Amino acid sequence: MSDVVLRVEDLHKRYGREEVLRGVSFTVRRGEVKVILGPSGTGKSTLLRCITRLTEPDRGRVWLEDVEVTGRGVDLNRVRASIGFVFQDFNLFTHLTALDNVRIGLLKVKKLPKDRATRIAMEQLERVGLAHKAAAYPAELSGGQQQRVAIARALAMQPKLMLFDEPTSALDPELTGEVLDVMTQLARDGMTMVVVSHEVGFARAAADELIFMEGGRIVEQGPPEALFTRPQHPRTAQFLKKITALYEGGGALKDER
Repeated sequence: MSDVVLRVEDLHKRYGREEVLRGVSFTVRRGEVKVILGPSGTGKSTLLRCITRLTEPDRGRVWLEDVEVTGRGVDLNRVRASIGFVFQDFNLFTHLTALDNVRIGLLKVKKLPKDRATRIAMEQLERVGLAHKAAAYPAELSGGQQQRVAIARALAMQPKLMLFDEPTSALDPELTGEVLDVMTQLARDGMTMVVVSHEVGFARAAADELIFMEGGRIVEQGPPEALFTRPQHPRTAQFLKKITALYEGGGALKDER
């Protein structure tokens, strides 16, 4: 069996006259963490959504292991159950407790008995440090806690791949660390991950490879230290210098998020 979990080949997406993705191709191997960086509007979030077909690509192919996600007649519900997706804005059900948010997919999608679903959900809440908040509703949780519940919900489905779309962008700086700590531990545990983020510390500590995108294309990719210290493309150097300066200065990346 191949160790390639995700393969993206020549992915294209256009909105009207704007071509958001222009032939993006890359692979992710089992246990690998890839961090995607790039300026606003360069197609990073669209890329993640096309991988799961939440957004339909115009052209190109995507495989999750040996299943072609973009294939005709593919069971998308089954594919999506194998991919954990953590969004910027948590997407928790506000009328459900943390426990119910985590176990709802186990009950509704996997059709597990309630006692087994509860046990798995509690294990994942424990994993993200929130077992003591199982009975709390989203409004009673901080932003960082809500995002950790969202991560636990994705993990409960035992995904083959985790996708993170700017998971800390909606958080205050003091809450960002608790989410990044969970993600860093997931990387250490061998979770296969594709992360859109500009968190420099996480990228350097956890990523196996950085992918720098601009204008809907991959400009450069390689190990974090190679890109941060010896980028081959001038635009990569300019962008990484800027986000590193902001990170070290405690600022926020606004115009090139």
